[in-house]
Amino acid sequence: MSGLRVYSTSVTGSREVSIKSQQSEVTRILDGKRIQYQLVDISQDNALRDEMRALAGNPKATPPQIVNGDQYCGDYELFVEAVEQNTLQEFLNQACPEFPCWTPSPHSPKPSPGHEGPFEQLPVIPILTLESLPQSRPLLLPPL
Repeated sequence: MSGLRVYSTSVTGSREVSIKSQQSEVTRILDGKRIQYQLVDISQDNALRDEMRALAGNPKATPPQIVNGDQYCGDYELFVEAVEQNTLQEFLNQACPEFPCWTPSPHSPKPSPGHEGPFEQLPVIPILTLESLPQSRPLLLPPL
């Protein structure tokens, strides 16, 4: 499989409420950064659960788990740590340099501290002030 995958579950017990909130936070952050991913629901097939655990290298791993291609990126705690340290791009790219979301070219501007991703490639829109507007003559209307 290729691309970024987030292993999740749509079925949780009452003790596993935190799993739902963790999954929700991971997908909210990825959606907010416009990072493409596939949500893989392990409750649909035991083979998917086994695949997730094998990739994580932990026979008791629980969702959410993040994988890029066939390379394991990390679990919820590692994901949140990467977000807090502004190293999410590196976290997601660590195993697969062909990450489909955004890879800066040698000509891309360097990201500002605290910013990352494709938003740095958007054009800069200058702030308009009265001084920057062209001088024009007042509009004179004929009397009524």
